[in-house]
Amino acid sequence: MGNYYSDLSPDFKKKTVKLKAIEGYSYSKMIRDEIDSGSMKSGEILDLYEAMLMIREFEEMILKLRTGAYESVKSYEYRGPTHLSIGQEATSSGACSVLGIGDYITSTHRGHGDSIAKGYFAIRGMGEAELRARCPEFSSLSGEELIEAVMQDHIFRTVAELFGKESGYGRGRGGGMHIFDCRVGHLGANAIVGGGVPIATGAAMTCRIDINQDNKGKVVCCFAGDGAYANGVVLEALNWAAQDQFTNKKLTSINRGLPIVFCIVNNHFGMTGRAEGEVTGVDYLARRAAGFDNDNMHAEIVNGMDVMAVRDALARAKKMLLDGKGPVLLELDTYRYYGHSLSDPRNEYRTKDEEERWKDVDPVSSFRRRLLDEKIFSVAELDALEKKVARRNALAAARAAESPDPDPAEVIKYMYSDEFSKDVPAPYRKIDIRGPEPTVKRDSEGRINYRDAIKEGILEEMKRDARVVVYGEDVADYGGAFKLTKGLLECFGRGRVFNTPISEACICGTGVGMAMTGYRPVVELMYMDFALMASDQISNQAAKWHYMTGGKMNVPLVIRCSVGGGKGYGGQHSQSLESLFCHIPGTYVAYPSNPYDAKGLIKTAIRDQNPVVFVEGQLLYNVKGLVPQEEYLIPFGEAKIAREGRDLTIIAWGPALPDSLKAAEILSAEGISAEVIDPRTLVPFDWETVFASVEKTGKCIVASQCVDIGSFTGEIVSRIVENCFDSLDAPVVKIGAKNGVAPQAFSLEAAFLPSVEDIVSAARKLI
Repeated sequence: MGNYYSDLSPDFKKKTVKLKAIEGYSYSKMIRDEIDSGSMKSGEILDLYEAMLMIREFEEMILKLRTGAYESVKSYEYRGPTHLSIGQEATSSGACSVLGIGDYITSTHRGHGDSIAKGYFAIRGMGEAELRARCPEFSSLSGEELIEAVMQDHIFRTVAELFGKESGYGRGRGGGMHIFDCRVGHLGANAIVGGGVPIATGAAMTCRIDINQDNKGKVVCCFAGDGAYANGVVLEALNWAAQDQFTNKKLTSINRGLPIVFCIVNNHFGMTGRAEGEVTGVDYLARRAAGFDNDNMHAEIVNGMDVMAVRDALARAKKMLLDGKGPVLLELDTYRYYGHSLSDPRNEYRTKDEEERWKDVDPVSSFRRRLLDEKIFSVAELDALEKKVARRNALAAARAAESPDPDPAEVIKYMYSDEFSKDVPAPYRKIDIRGPEPTVKRDSEGRINYRDAIKEGILEEMKRDARVVVYGEDVADYGGAFKLTKGLLECFGRGRVFNTPISEACICGTGVGMAMTGYRPVVELMYMDFALMASDQISNQAAKWHYMTGGKMNVPLVIRCSVGGGKGYGGQHSQSLESLFCHIPGTYVAYPSNPYDAKGLIKTAIRDQNPVVFVEGQLLYNVKGLVPQEEYLIPFGEAKIAREGRDLTIIAWGPALPDSLKAAEILSAEGISAEVIDPRTLVPFDWETVFASVEKTGKCIVASQCVDIGSFTGEIVSRIVENCFDSLDAPVVKIGAKNGVAPQAFSLEAAFLPSVEDIVSAARKLI
């Protein structure tokens, strides 16, 4: 596509780089001013107050539950988390009041308020048809009666999730720290500090490029606390969101910044540590923006105790996002009245005087005073609303306490999605081909190599479904470190194929966000070793959201990881780490050993609704094999008998599979008939094929290039012994790399990795 970047020339002339100013606390309007100017109606003002009341009532309920003081459920024993957000009601309500039903939010472990507010304003924005669709059981109701019934259902499902009940938003699987409602764009609260920030960034990437008219004009509001803004993946996400390539006209036809507003909910405490004066070197966290964007990401400091100021800032931010000027960063200056949790007495790190000073500007009581002082509403009107909110919460709590617990027999139900992308929605069937398709050349026998087989599979899926996007380090113009993606950029353009910062956690985290919002990202980690940099986003985010939402949210993400053992790359570029992700329920793990399987498995991975860690052996990239040009898929969980035999079963994957086939040839010359099984996917694993083979042969070897200790080979051995004990004529043997660090020296690496001779020797001993 040519060089789209400006040529760089040395320029060492003396200069001063000036940073732009950041405005703070600029909102000073009266409530009456907003009404008189027509920017707000009195009903919208009352909605703000009701939303804050609902949050305060819910959070105080949690506080009272601990001491049995909440009247409607005095006898209920609550055992969940107690991360209260009392004092922060204005941030949630003010922000969510300007968001549309389909706009997205992500939240924090202290996120009940964000969830309640997002649901409240979404319900207020629904028509009667939408309300009935949300709660069909109320189809006979109308008007305010219908709205109230749906609102009470919202609180009921929030309380039920807090109580771990089947009727909760996540069917009790996620709990309060993971509260969500994808029907109104709430992608989930996150118990990992900062864990939701790259997810929100990925959701904004979907909003930026989505061709479906129904999704255009959506924005993302990312709530995260002050503590999160010292977290690596959060800073990666800020850098990611501010990339020039999103607005560089030479690079993209989608000349629009990411439509995301990062809301720093600065309540002045991480757990107990303070951002200012202790664990950072800045007076305001809004300064963080200067490190990532020449315009400071339009950063602003906002009075987070004033719901009107928050609403005003978010409204202006949303307009900027819709005008293509995102991202935006807002620091919402608020306060957390209680400790990190109720086990934290907070007297060791702050004073009562400090708390009282903040309570003097309490967001709920201060707003009430303003409504009365400016004669917006009467005392009777506000009293009636306060009683209504308290009564609604009490009824919801009582109903939740009495509702059924999840069935223990279904403890791991919803671990994986059983859905598959069989049909592409109409808007995504039209593919915008920007240039020539990359060619995959077959030899005279119709063979291609393993690398090109994966490439052909990805190409076919990108031509089938516009939701499939490919990104990673250097995958665009350069085609990736191993040239596997070469030509995809020219064919599909930079909206669907693009380079990323060297930010493995953010590569995977944004992939989670895109997958949650309907896209099917295929992200590349150059080496599997780097998956350790992204382990939270793979293991705590991608792997868990389907389960924690009770099966209501899918994460169709493919994470391609190359494995470099055997190439002399040393300890940080050579590890076979697939066993780690076999230990994390919620992810699938595929590892093809040949070109035919490589193409069929990558296509299946892209269409599957679960996150897939797709492992590619670099030693296999140049291996050739017959690969049909017509479409085919290989189902996950179906092993292949690569060679039939009667005396011995060898189970192997990756480069250990061709080694096992070579060993079988040697053994055959000695009169030993070895059956070789290629699992193709480690999760799900085809136990039936393995057990049937072992029951036939009575002897078994399990081999891989993983370090022996803790390898998935041990799990296979354990299951074989458990299920085939009576058929075994000898102990099951496992073969792997030495229990050490991969060395660079050729002589040492040859001794470190398992070999054909190791497999042959083990087989001889068994026979």
